[in-house]
Amino acid sequence: MDLSSFSMAEIAGAMTFTGIFVVFLALIGLWGIVALFGMFFTKRSSKPAAPKSTEAPKPAVTAPKAPAKPAAPSAMQVEDGISDEVVAVIAAAIAAISGGSAVAIRSVRRAKEARPSWAQAGLLQNTQPF
Repeated sequence: MDLSSFSMAEIAGAMTFTGIFVVFLALIGLWGIVALFGMFFTKRSSKPAAPKSTEAPKPAVTAPKAPAKPAAPSAMQVEDGISDEVVAVIAAAIAAISGGSAVAIRSVRRAKEARPSWAQAGLLQNTQPF
């Protein structure tokens, strides 16, 4: 086909219309595919309910149990290199924050550093405002 008989505005309009038409046609196709998948998985996940029996459930008869003994507190695990004074300060701070409620400290260990100190210093130096 010879396009020389059409003006540039007509060619641009036809290209624009064709492009928009193709995009919307693809979107409608994708919407249909997603809708089919949704129906498939909805039907697959919905299982028929079990028929209900007309009899009332019988209550279970159990013997009374003895009261449970409170669990013995386990020994706190402290990482090597942390002094007893530091553990006492951590325990006091947690007790102060909890407001007197019963809190059990199970272990004390050092936090891992996210990056070396020289990298942290470089980051702080390079991100200071002007």
